[in-house]
Amino acid sequence: MTDIFADGTGSVVVSNGVVRIELVQLRRKDDKAELESQTTGSLLMPVASLKHLTLQLAKALEQIQARAAEKDRLEGSAKGDDLDEALSNL
Repeated sequence: MTDIFADGTGSVVVSNGVVRIELVQLRRKDDKAELESQTTGSLLMPVASLKHLTLQLAKALEQIQARAAEKDRLEGSAKGDDLDEALSNL
């Protein structure tokens, strides 16, 4: 099995029942700050599998958002505790 790191996707083409998703990486252009995208590979899968992949990605995104919201909530309550403590010391 080969792992490919991708910063994003390029073109998505459906042909003959197969979805072809181009995977891209961002690279520095001529050792400058400017970035360009370069194709690193393609993900090919049957159209019938695309719905399952989409649902899995949506579920992963929901989990990431829930973790971020929980982190924000915890950081917010910690800041609130600090404020309460500071006010009680006045």
